[in-house]
Amino acid sequence: MPWMLLWTLLWPTLASILLGAAAWSVNRRGARPVLVGRVPTAAMAGVAVLVMAVHPLLGAAPLWIDAPSALWRSLIDWRFALPLVLGLLVLIPFAVVRPRSSTPTGARLAPRTWRSFLSTRWLGALLGVLALIVGLTFAAGMASQPNDAGEYAMYIVDVGPGAIGATIYGWHYSLVPSVLWVLLCAATWWTLSRIARPPLATAQAADVTERRLRSTNAVRVALGALLLHLESILHSLANTSRVSGSFVSGERLPFSASTPFSALTGPLDVLAQVAGILGLALWVFTLLTAVPAPSASRVSVPS
Repeated sequence: MPWMLLWTLLWPTLASILLGAAAWSVNRRGARPVLVGRVPTAAMAGVAVLVMAVHPLLGAAPLWIDAPSALWRSLIDWRFALPLVLGLLVLIPFAVVRPRSSTPTGARLAPRTWRSFLSTRWLGALLGVLALIVGLTFAAGMASQPNDAGEYAMYIVDVGPGAIGATIYGWHYSLVPSVLWVLLCAATWWTLSRIARPPLATAQAADVTERRLRSTNAVRVALGALLLHLESILHSLANTSRVSGSFVSGERLPFSASTPFSALTGPLDVLAQVAGILGLALWVFTLLTAVPAPSASRVSVPS
């Protein structure tokens, strides 16, 4: 594989890893690592990061691996659902693993809800990205038209003497991902509720800090999955906007036509890259929160 192609496919992943590691390094000062479910959290987040890092190579895999085109097409089509499936899997340790039972304090000034240990800004970011996904899904679905198989996956522009068409993120491609992001939101809410529900331990300050970190990590995982899903949508729309065609008018004059949103190709590509880098960086950050803090070295004092 040419080095330039390899760099083109993998530089967003490298940027995500560097961004997530840099943010964790800055945030680590004075912060404690996650303690509950450390190993499962690191394992699941690590697998998710690895899968998303390798997935871009599938787009160029047919260049050096001989396999049926239908196989590669199905793998590439999974790009819309893959980050959502991985997000659901990474959430499992946060919801299933519970802290060891400890003596509760008995003090309960106010009932705890799923939002008790969650910052409003993280919730706002999650809802904002979700609203953008819903809007783009609905708009692309309404613009889609059926192909020969009856699947609403085509975008067609009539230009008088002919028409131009391309695949689009229509109802055919968005059905399964829509079900998955609904499940992801429900799983996130359930996870946050399970983190907040148990009574506080005797060491309240440490317990509150741990729950805040776990709650924030759960939202980071969900937000990262939604951003990676948003990346695939924006890339699909950018590819659709590139389509153009050449025709000859009734007066034998040649002309070219393109999609009405062809001017958005560049911005869509940039926004897709930003969304993908931020989404994977959030998963890298979550993975690194499970890294134990270095223990202070003991200094021997001569007697």
